[in-house]
Amino acid sequence: MAIKLKVEDRTIIFKDSYLLLPLGLRNLCQSFGVTSQKTNFPFLLSDINYVGEFPEYKFWSKMELFEYEYLRREFNKTGIKWSFRDESIKYCYMDCACLYEVLIKFNELIFKEFSVNIHGSLTLPSLSMKIFKVHYMPKDTIYQLLGNVEKDIRESYTGGAVDVYQHHNVIHNDFSVNEKTQCYYYDVNSLYPKVMASFKMPVGKPIAFEGDIRAVDPKAFGFFYCHIFCPDYIQHPILQRRIKTANGLRTVAGTGEWTGWVCSSELDAVLHLGYEFKILKGYKFETAIIFDKFVAKMGAIRETYPKSDPMNLIAKLLMNSLYGKFGMRSENTTVEIFDSTDPEQALQLQNNLDLYGDSLKDYIQLEDFCILVKQSVIQSIVEGGEDLYHGLDVNIAIASAVTSGGRVYMSPIKNNPAFNLYYSDTDSVVINKELDEVFVGTKIGQFKLEHIIKEAVFLAPKFYGFINEKGEEFMKGKGVTSVALKDLSFSILLNLLKPNTSFEFTQEKWFKNMYTSEITVANMAYILKATTNKRHSLYQKCINNDGTVGTCLYKTFPYKYSDIIVNKINK
Repeated sequence: MAIKLKVEDRTIIFKDSYLLLPLGLRNLCQSFGVTSQKTNFPFLLSDINYVGEFPEYKFWSKMELFEYEYLRREFNKTGIKWSFRDESIKYCYMDCACLYEVLIKFNELIFKEFSVNIHGSLTLPSLSMKIFKVHYMPKDTIYQLLGNVEKDIRESYTGGAVDVYQHHNVIHNDFSVNEKTQCYYYDVNSLYPKVMASFKMPVGKPIAFEGDIRAVDPKAFGFFYCHIFCPDYIQHPILQRRIKTANGLRTVAGTGEWTGWVCSSELDAVLHLGYEFKILKGYKFETAIIFDKFVAKMGAIRETYPKSDPMNLIAKLLMNSLYGKFGMRSENTTVEIFDSTDPEQALQLQNNLDLYGDSLKDYIQLEDFCILVKQSVIQSIVEGGEDLYHGLDVNIAIASAVTSGGRVYMSPIKNNPAFNLYYSDTDSVVINKELDEVFVGTKIGQFKLEHIIKEAVFLAPKFYGFINEKGEEFMKGKGVTSVALKDLSFSILLNLLKPNTSFEFTQEKWFKNMYTSEITVANMAYILKATTNKRHSLYQKCINNDGTVGTCLYKTFPYKYSDIIVNKINK
């Protein structure tokens, strides 16, 4: 998002650099090798008038003790007192200086390689899109989708598949015996770029139809509204849908019958598992491989430059950002600032108020300035009102085809009798056997072995912990800060497998309001417990470490959609 502020005869535009380079500033400085480097500051020190000794270690977050000792020694050599005011000004100045260097170098590298200036792009996906359209997009392929077509196809856009299949890897549920199944954590190298480069994409103008298109054209590709049946014996369903439950909107891969929008490539990929479907209506597309040259170019850059070179990072970011641009909604939030003391701007303000009225998202008065936040449909750019191939950058059909292609790519592992599946994310799996060497490597689309796991607890989607073969603990928790994660341990997660158990802790959260220029910090309570909002969890008897018999979470099985709907109605 950009904010325009008119000052006299100049226009100042504020942009969020994080939307272009979504990495921490310290990492960017290292990656781009700039001369200015990000400094440190004791953010936990709340006394803004403090002047005195170098602040204690407890006030410095995300810093190792040896780093603190080095900074303290170097500062004490100056012989001056530490001032909150002076040091905060230095800190902010250095942040601006190093970010400026990063952006200058980033722009130079992009322009040298692609002849594109970054200043016309607010986000990394939009920059990636500009590079694609300038150099690699075949003519008349990506059609502008609006109205009901866009709305219907968006129903099939459900994102990646994340599920817990077994909560732990303890053999026979006997925790008193140190015997676990060794597991292997695999991750796919650039899953979505692989799909974009090798899967056929929907191109051209869609053709709407009623009835079963496959009865006329058995190989028809598109987005179909179908009556679908998934048999109960499939333990790891592939097709997923969004369900409104008592706990909110959930993306669930369940069994049973339902109707919904699905990409045809995903339907074809699950027929061998026992799925059945009847096509009721939909949109048929022509198909083509359209991203292969773009992905190949980015891959070649990554192979040419070492990981320490910024071009390697740039190519990786651009390659993984393009598909997301296609999935954006055709709506835009705009922020405009008006000086009410200026007659011309005051008139523009009144015209906006008259035009948008109650549809305004926000209206803020700051002294002589008024901030308007409004929602509007992105205006398409067409030539003569007929050329619909060069308008909006968004195209939900492309985005849905890519994400469904990702699920298709991962599906052979999920229902493979050769493996015992414990956990899966969009582009990763945890299984009990090593993959054949033919699937493993460093090339795009190949699997890489990230961890060999000795003991694991998969508490919930995107919340798990494990101990690797070296005895090192790893923790991952969506919604939990890195500082709070350090206070969690594997033993805590293990205990949460017992029924009716939870672990409560607090974590610091920062809240910013750019319209009121306020930043607030608060300690938020967080209750950690096993969740079963995507699959049923099964409790079984287990033998505890002390030899007593209890119960614990063991594995999961898929929801039946009819059960979810009944439970929702009952609640």
